[in-house]
Amino acid sequence: MRFRQLGNTDEELPLIGQGTWKLELADLATARRALLTGIDAGMTHLDTAEDYGQGRVEELLAGLVAPRRDRLFLTSKVHPDHATRACDVLAACHRSCRRLGVDHLDLYLLHWPGHAVLPEAVAAFRTLEQQGTIRYWGVSNFGPRDLDRLHQHAQRGEAVCNQVFYHLAERRIEHQVLPRGGQASMSTVAYSPLGSSGFPPPDHRGNDVLRAIARRHDASTAQVALAWLARHDSVLLLPRSYNTEHTLANAAAAELNLSADDVRALDTAYPRAPDTGHTPTL
Repeated sequence: MRFRQLGNTDEELPLIGQGTWKLELADLATARRALLTGIDAGMTHLDTAEDYGQGRVEELLAGLVAPRRDRLFLTSKVHPDHATRACDVLAACHRSCRRLGVDHLDLYLLHWPGHAVLPEAVAAFRTLEQQGTIRYWGVSNFGPRDLDRLHQHAQRGEAVCNQVFYHLAERRIEHQVLPRGGQASMSTVAYSPLGSSGFPPPDHRGNDVLRAIARRHDASTAQVALAWLARHDSVLLLPRSYNTEHTLANAAAAELNLSADDVRALDTAYPRAPDTGHTPTL
């Protein structure tokens, strides 16, 4: 597994981690095997949120996390409704830790802007860092204007990442969000980097190009799509898989090196949509 720096910290995260959205709806024995397989393959960044299953996913992860806590980089997220007052953020974070059965989180994110009061959220994140309850903090689903507002209240580099919806056929963050993150020393963490409804996207005109490149590398189209996203030094990937075979394939994508010609061909085959100023979300 390749590793990549988180923001402007000294932390090195695996290029490809593991998401846990909708874990509560999966076959739990099968999903657990897939997650453990991923951990053994180096995908030790696990991402969850208090909003996933209304806290149920954090509870389900507790038994998997506790025996391996020192091997894992654990991320959770606070719902924006719990980020209007600093005390509510603190309480939400401690609830997440209790559900997960841990004494601290490695990374804590504001899940989306919503009705969050950014000065209160930033103050709470700083307090949590001072307490040792979290090691780092960041945001998720923040668009250009949201990032501008954030940086009115946080120093450059304080927020270590912005977790956003980003994949080969959904590239709008490249207009403003990705560059703004780089300017602010933030990593971009791509969730659903293979889209949300199967991959490759059905009937997309670029699919023939994608398949041809996959054949040349003896790889799957999903692996090529992940490797294409990884061309950005500031991007980390968070695919979700509750299938052991797919999980291993995701991990192997970290070692796939596309040529400059491959990257240019995919860039042309899957052009980014015009900038609307809004950040795409699921």
